[in-house]
Amino acid sequence: MHDMLGLLGLCFRAGRLVCGDDAVADTVSAGEARLLLLAGDAGAGICRRVAYHQQNRGVPVVRMDCSAAEMGQALGRRPTAVCCITDAGFAAAAAQKAAAADETYAALAQQLGEKKKRVESRRGHKKPRKKSAGKHTSGNVRKSTDTKRGGERA
Repeated sequence: MHDMLGLLGLCFRAGRLVCGDDAVADTVSAGEARLLLLAGDAGAGICRRVAYHQQNRGVPVVRMDCSAAEMGQALGRRPTAVCCITDAGFAAAAAQKAAAADETYAALAQQLGEKKKRVESRRGHKKPRKKSAGKHTSGNVRKSTDTKRGGERA
């Protein structure tokens, strides 16, 4: 699972990784979390909160075999026991790496891979928008050249 630490660093630099217990809780509450990553030596309180997010919010969890210090060092931060990936593509890649290291995550990797395909199929398809015919259009509207005092503009 140490292969995943490089992916976490990339994800962090891309701005798709949230670190820390409170920030992760806020991200999960907002519905933006795709995958939770828990360090192997995380404390009991953090494990309880992560289990709550997994059961009540439906966010999948990967328990890593590295320590919080190793996880934080890979991110260029202080020791970090819990992180959350907010991008479907990064989450699918992390789940694939976890499944390669531990077969218990194979179903999770398949599920996140399917979710990634659904997200990618929706990208780039924007709804056509009608042009507004309101007063802010630059159609054939003639602008006045008079000023408020009655003189003309130059």
